[in-house]
Amino acid sequence: MTLRLSRRFLLRGAGAALALPTLAAMLDGSGLAFADGTPPPRRFITWFFGNGVIRSKWKPVQVGTTYTPSEQLVPLSAVRDYVSVISGFNVKTPNLRGHHNGAAALLSGAPMIPLDPGGAGYNSKFGLKSIDQVAADAIAGTTTFKSLQLAVSKRYTTGEGPTLANMSHRGPDQPMPQETNPARLFNTLFAGFTPRDPRDPRDAMRANVLDAVREDAATLEARLGAADKQRLDAHLTSISELRTRVLALPPVFTSSCVKPATPTQTNTDVGGVEPIEAVSTVMSDLLAMAFACDLTRVASFQFSGSVGGHCFKFLTPGAARDSEHSITHDAAQQDKVNAAVIFTMRNFARTLSALKDTVEGPGNLLDNTVVLCTSDVAEGLDHSINDYPVLLAGKGGGALRSGYHFRSATGRNTTDILLTCLKALGTGATSAGSSSGASTTPITELLV
Repeated sequence: MTLRLSRRFLLRGAGAALALPTLAAMLDGSGLAFADGTPPPRRFITWFFGNGVIRSKWKPVQVGTTYTPSEQLVPLSAVRDYVSVISGFNVKTPNLRGHHNGAAALLSGAPMIPLDPGGAGYNSKFGLKSIDQVAADAIAGTTTFKSLQLAVSKRYTTGEGPTLANMSHRGPDQPMPQETNPARLFNTLFAGFTPRDPRDPRDAMRANVLDAVREDAATLEARLGAADKQRLDAHLTSISELRTRVLALPPVFTSSCVKPATPTQTNTDVGGVEPIEAVSTVMSDLLAMAFACDLTRVASFQFSGSVGGHCFKFLTPGAARDSEHSITHDAAQQDKVNAAVIFTMRNFARTLSALKDTVEGPGNLLDNTVVLCTSDVAEGLDHSINDYPVLLAGKGGGALRSGYHFRSATGRNTTDILLTCLKALGTGATSAGSSSGASTTPITELLV
């Protein structure tokens, strides 16, 4: 008979208790959950890049699992089995203003709200909480950070309202600023962090002391007056919360949690050029370790912004450099746009590889993550919002089908994709978005 242990099983003796690391006997027969049925945590990332793609060079010809990667998707070859391509989906909210509408629709499923433009060409804010924050409310658990907001290029647009300035929104008037400095992100995550050793008996000893104090306090409470009982109750609550923190389990499966080396990358321009690829690499590694240490389970990752002023040096060498956004609107420079998308996908592949290369139980972090990758327009040249470029990566703890090209022949709602993500994350959501962008129909073909 196979031995099954609880993940909270302790070695006991001489009045002491010793916790164990995660053992095979604590897992179910598949190695994908604890023997008591507790699933591993699922994570969610929205990975965003500005200004769209060239659809003829993005969309694979074949559908299903045997598709051949298109020119712009070739950089994902090493992680192909983890990536599904979604095509033929249209934004259903009205295209009132190019990049604004697409960014809001693909990140929240709701129409953006126009604002007084002032001196800008346009101005808007989100009309609904962004999808990452919907997920965070459902899956963040007791992690230190409910979500992380990261950005690689510093040259994202800030003069046309929060829709283009921020990926993540708690609501129409609650945009969440993103961190662009890897060294500062490290300090936020790891400066005072020490990975917890589940074998350390001191945690159990601390908990025993707290239990003893609580028992004595409870006895005292019966003898106090009403006002003192209220004060003592507040104190007991704080003790209970402290005990919970002391006994908080380490990351469910991940033996990879280590405090990373302090990065020196501060996202400082060199000769007027952003170190985009270097920053993206460090941010990807820090995010993977934040997941491994269960510091957070949700993140937004803005590689480049909507209508941003980012310049990819290799596109326009020399003293004069055009921003990628301006190039997308020049029909004569679409070869450079193609190169920019390929470069972007190389960096997206690097983020996925950071997750895939981080061991978690019998698999890796990418096995338990859902990654939504998209842009603010389908093609920058015409501000189109039809046949949107969307990738879903990761396996969502076995809930998400991967390595697949799913194409809608009927122009389905892009919000269906957001609902699919929420379903794969186990949130229990039955709808996503609002107004003309609302969806109650996930892509069942991509759910296991």
